[in-house]
Formats: sequence, C-alpha cells, structure tokens
Amino acid sequence: MVFRTMLNAFRARFWDLALGAAMTVLFALSGTAVSLPLAVAQLLPLFWRRRFPSAVLVIVGSATAAHTVLGMARAIGFFPATIALYTAATHGSPKVKWVLCPAVGVAMAAASAVRHGPVEGLLMAIVTVTVAWLAGMERSEHLRQRVERAAAEDRERLARRVHDSLARTVTVMLLQTEALRATTSLDSAAEQRIDTVLGAGRSALAEVREALAAAGSGPALGPRLEMLRGAGLRISGHPPARLPAPLQDITDRLIAEAATNALRHDGPGTLLTITTVPGDGTLTVRLTTEPGGSASGSQRAGGGFGLVSLTADIHGYGGELTFGSRHPAGWQLEATFPALVPGHD
Repeated sequence: MVFRTMLNAFRARFWDLALGAAMTVLFALSGTAVSLPLAVAQLLPLFWRRRFPSAVLVIVGSATAAHTVLGMARAIGFFPATIALYTAATHGSPKVKWVLCPAVGVAMAAASAVRHGPVEGLLMAIVTVTVAWLAGMERSEHLRQRVERAAAEDRERLARRVHDSLARTVTVMLLQTEALRATTSLDSAAEQRIDTVLGAGRSALAEVREALAAAGSGPALGPRLEMLRGAGLRISGHPPARLPAPLQDITDRLIAEAATNALRHDGPGTLLTITTVPGDGTLTVRLTTEPGGSASGSQRAGGGFGLVSLTADIHGYGGELTFGSRHPAGWQLEATFPALVPGHD
C-alpha cells in the first residue's frame, strides 16, 4: 500500500513536469508570452495545483487575465488557466467549486472581452472556462461516487467478517452447552439455565444473520439473475446451494458479479454457463461467457473493483480465484473453495 501510494505520487509529479515542459515549449515556440513574468505566473504554479487548487487557480487566473489584456494569444494562453480551473473544480471545496471557479472564469472572460471584443473575446472565453469547469465538476462527482462505493463495500466486507467470527464463536458455545447438558446430570434449575443460554445463543445467531442480510449490497441471487435474464442474458446451469453461510454469500456474489459483467460488456444474447465441480473437500465454481450476436467480448483482463474485492474475500476464506478472457471471445472465472461440508449441490 505504501509503495503504491509513493508510485502514484511519483506518476503525478512526472506528468505535472511533462505537462509544464510541454506548455513552456508551446509558449516559447508560438510567441504567446507578451510578458515573461506573467507567463511564469501562468505556468509554474500548476506544479502545485493538486495540493493548493484554490491558490493556484487565483494566481494562474489572475496572470491569465492580465496577460490577455496585454495582448496574449488566447488559444494557448488560456490552456494553463483551464487546467487550474479543472483541478479546482475537481478537488476544491464547495465554495471553491461554486464561488471561486465561476468568479475567476468571469474575470478571465471580462479581460478577454476588453482585448478581443464581445464575440471573439467574451463569448469564446465563456465557452472555454465553462467547459473546463463542468468537466471538473463531473470528475469530482465521479470521484465522490467511487469513494462512497468503496466505503460501502468495505462496510459490507466488515459486516461479513463480523458475522463469520460471531457465528463461529456462538456455534462453539452452543455445541459446548448442548454437550454439557447431554453428559451432565442437572437439576431442574440448572436445566432451565442451560435452556436460557441455548435460547439466547440461537436468537443472537439469527439476529446477526438478519442484520447481515439487511446490510447486503443488493437483491438475492435468484431475483438478480431473473432480472438479468429479462434484460437479455442467457443462463445455463444452476448456482451451488446448501453451502455454509459465508461460502454461500461469496459464491452468490461471484455469480452475480459475473452475470452483471457479462451483460454489461458482451450485451444481450450472451450465454453465461455456471458449472459446479465438487471435489474431495473442495468445490470449484466455473463461470464462462459466450458473447451473442456480433459482441466481441470487451471485458478487461485485469478485472474491475468488484472482482478485486471478491478476490480478497475468497483468499480470506482460503480459496483461489482466477479469471481472464477466452479464445476467440468471452470470459472465464474459476473459484475453488476448500473444506466444504457434506451435502452440497
């Protein structure tokens, strides 16, 4: 995790430097700069735009407005300001997004109108800054939704782990209490206390399962598959049933993820085949897709966030998950789980 964070930071700095160098070359070759200090004020602060988006926007926007009044060419000269505006709209606070960004945009548009007139100056500047601002707002909303989705999946994963831990602990307590009652001579008062303990344990286990179901991320597998069938997905085979609760949850989520991806990436008419292969204390669930019609099978080889989350959960259970594209088209996922109880389908 630390290495990935450092790598992402390095990449961001590298692209900042590359972008700054490219714009500097464009400014120099095109003769955009009328004032060297103002050109530096437009370009140099962009290196810190992610860390200080509002301050960079004010500096770059002000320098752009002043430079425009002096006669700077607008096409390349407005480029640094649009980057600063996009970044501020993406990473800034609500006040920055809804007050500062429009204010800086209006200032730059006014300066352009003074220099180039109401049409070529004002109108073109308004269009340019509005596009940059709306693109940043859209990116901000996308990032917010991604963070919320990741947080929801983390909460669901924590709920499942808490359920697994409590279920194992309470089950052991119930079994030991049942064994105590079966192997020990107890008077009526002790029998009543034992019954009270057993009743409380069973009730607690049921409440934990109900709470986990209420915190789930979507409908049960059966209704979800029926909904996808109605949208055009063909399904062959049946999901495994009568598995231990944690394993049933993982396999249901895996099948739901594969079915959703199959319809989303390969389109209506796609065939999803569910194959269950029981082994000696193991269970393998194989999911394959065959695109229908002219679909070419566009699923990514690396998998999305859903498969990444499932991979972590399957590994936590002691299983393995592999997935990838099939030749000539389609997709395959295969999950193998250990230590199954007898009697599964």
